Amino acid sequence: MRRWTLGMAIAGFVVVVLMVVTLLVLWNVYMVGDFRTIKELSRNLETVSFAPVHRAGSTLWPVLALGSGFLAVILVALSLFFTSYLVNRRYRFLQTDWLSMTTHELKLPTANVQLFAQTLQRPNLSEEDRARFVALILQETRRLDQLVSRILQARRIEGRMQEIRPERLDLRTWIQEYGRRPSSPAFRLGPGTSAVVRMDRILMESILDNLLQNATKYGDGSAPELRTSRQANWISVEVLDRGLGIPHKYRKKVFLRFFRVPGREHRRRTGTGLGLYIANSSVMLMGGSMGVKDNPEGKGSMFWFRLPVAS
Repeated sequence: MRRWTLGMAIAGFVVVVLMVVTLLVLWNVYMVGDFRTIKELSRNLETVSFAPVHRAGSTLWPVLALGSGFLAVILVALSLFFTSYLVNRRYRFLQTDWLSMTTHELKLPTANVQLFAQTLQRPNLSEEDRARFVALILQETRRLDQLVSRILQARRIEGRMQEIRPERLDLRTWIQEYGRRPSSPAFRLGPGTSAVVRMDRILMESILDNLLQNATKYGDGSAPELRTSRQANWISVEVLDRGLGIPHKYRKKVFLRFFRVPGREHRRRTGTGLGLYIANSSVMLMGGSMGVKDNPEGKGSMFWFRLPVAS
């Protein structure tokens, strides 16, 4: 939803005020005319008949219609202003919450890298410990790079600047290759079928990274399971976990930017609220759709997305 600027809000407020003033003036003019009619009737009460009185150039229905129309427009305008205010307030709250979480996410690996680097400066450090701290520095650096890349990708998607380079690839074969990469999150590849799709390698890698990391973060410690299935001209990918699950009322909101499921257990897991937004937006860029439902085999969630099969 487009957020209103201050100038738009002021202009809208001025228009509403002018409409109210116009309505009051017209209504007062009408009431003054009625008052004069009543005063004239009171003076000639004995001679007046019960026939309806018509004033020249004025009728009741146009005034009522005009007044009702003005009131309806005013109510709609006020409703729009109120809705815009609530949306902007919610957006500002999410932004503030996101900035707080992102600052924490950036601060932690930065502090760890600094601590490990200072440890490496000790003269009596063994080669085994030195190699271990170097590995930890590389791990935190990758984590920091991933966070920054996620923020930049969300910005490209929001600004419609995300490039797409589709290729004809066998989806399940590519997923198997993806799982053999050292940098890929751990998962179990379940049974399923395959099909050739037109997809962007980088976007697909980002989708699986976000879904699998999300499943691991909110899971029970076991590796999430990934399945594939085909229905007509679509092929679906399902990521199942046995974690906290997502309440039904939040299942559409989890794909919004900055949104995180309320609750102590969910908030204990750190995050930026961008992973599912990026995954869903990337799937849509490739012509697919994404959703979430309960894990059909027990507790937890099943995130799924589908892509059209290449003709």
